[in-house]
Amino acid sequence: MDKQVVTGPGVPSGIGPYSQAVRAGGFVFVSGQPGVDPATGATAGPAFGEQARQAFANLEAVLRAAGSSPEQVVSTTVLVADQADFGELNELFGTFFPYDPPSRMTMQVPLPRGLLISIGCTALALG
Repeated sequence: MDKQVVTGPGVPSGIGPYSQAVRAGGFVFVSGQPGVDPATGATAGPAFGEQARQAFANLEAVLRAAGSSPEQVVSTTVLVADQADFGELNELFGTFFPYDPPSRMTMQVPLPRGLLISIGCTALALG
C-alpha cells in the first residue's frame, strides 16, 4: 500500500512534526485542523465561532488538496476546549455536513496556543 503525504496550496502549516494529511489505502487521514488562519498562523479570533469556522475551512482545504471532499468524510474527531461551546459546534457541524453526516467523537481537552477547537477526520479518497 502506498502512502502519500498531502501538501498543496491552501493547506495550512502544522504546528508540529506531523503531516496535515496522509492518503493511503483509499482513505485520507486528516490531522486535527485548528481555527488558525493559514495566511498568518494566528488564531482566527478569540471567539469559538470564529475559530470553528476557520477550522472547518482548513479541513475542507486539506480534503480538497487530497482529492477528497467533505461529502466523503466518514468519521471525525473534534476537540474542544470548553463543552459550553457544544451547541454552537452542533450548528456549525450541521452546516458543514448538511446531508448524511459522518460519525463524530467530541472531547473536551486543553488545547495549545489559545485554541478552542481542532477537527480531524477520515475520508474516502476519490480517484
